[in-house]
Amino acid sequence: MILQRDPRLNPVIQRYGCYLMSIFFLANKHTNCELGAGLINEIFQILIDHGYIEEDAYIRDPARIFDFMGLPVYYYDQHLPPNQNCEKHEIEILMFQKDNWKHFCAGDGKGHVAYDPYGVSRAVTEGRLTNKRIFKILR
Repeated sequence: MILQRDPRLNPVIQRYGCYLMSIFFLANKHTNCELGAGLINEIFQILIDHGYIEEDAYIRDPARIFDFMGLPVYYYDQHLPPNQNCEKHEIEILMFQKDNWKHFCAGDGKGHVAYDPYGVSRAVTEGRLTNKRIFKILR
């Protein structure tokens, strides 16, 4: 999986696309969907056009993005505590914070980082896990 700071990606994704790239990682892991820099840029614009994300990469509807990527999920729409583990058929996105900077990573279901979209981010290495978003896979 490529990193959000890949220079081939839209500059907005490079700066603010950690949540989106975490969704892409999990969708790719569970569906083997094709993902490359050019396709990610195309999908980014499509998701904006559909209203699933804002132009600044703010995620409005993560469940619809997963569905668009071929992985139907139910989003509990909660910011759950860091010690909340996933049940069978659930996946997680972790939110780390360092100072005023927030950063999202794909988790392994037990609160550990499976994919850091930045590579090795300071928010993960020096910050703390503040909450997580859990999704139930529907297929």
